[in-house]
Amino acid sequence: MKLMKSTVTVAAVLLLGSTVFAQAPASALTDFRSYTRDLQSLAGTFTQEVRDKSGRVSRQSSGSFAIARPGKFRFIYEKPYKQTIVSDGTTVWLYDEDLNQVTIRKLGDTVSEQPLALLLDPTAADKLFELKALDPAGSIGYVEAKSKKADAPFTDLRVAMVALQPKELTWRDALQNANTIRFGDLAKNGKLGADAFSFAPPKGADVLKQ
Repeated sequence: MKLMKSTVTVAAVLLLGSTVFAQAPASALTDFRSYTRDLQSLAGTFTQEVRDKSGRVSRQSSGSFAIARPGKFRFIYEKPYKQTIVSDGTTVWLYDEDLNQVTIRKLGDTVSEQPLALLLDPTAADKLFELKALDPAGSIGYVEAKSKKADAPFTDLRVAMVALQPKELTWRDALQNANTIRFGDLAKNGKLGADAFSFAPPKGADVLKQ
């Protein structure tokens, strides 16, 4: 029986113009704080890649997303399978189109334990993480975000800043898989539809509550 495919997370580096100059290490942290300080919502596209400990690509996916602080998000996976993951800040719906199945669960505090908390939680940068600027790679600046929780389910979380925007999140999960989420076509604080973070199970779908 086909099992529900696993979820959420996003990543990595977009093409840069050759006229962009190298970024000073400290400016990446300044840029990140400046970008997230007044962040209310963010929308765009994403690609996601997971590599196992040997470096082999074990999973690739892509789609579109929208988030709104605090704790609201919608990820629409187009490839390799059609899935929709929505949170209204309290409840999370996972809809698998192939299975015609919806799983419903409470959001709880789990979002604060995930890398995406850097964007979803307005207090996360200082409350949950220790931030540090790393050496840039050409025109790409990097910010390291170390969780203040000793038992955090991820390590080596980094944000790649390009042209004053976060373009990539990378981290290692509890199984030491390397995760990368790349963002594209970012629209900050744009107008989102009133139903952007609500979800009604399609007629005839199996509904599982956790």
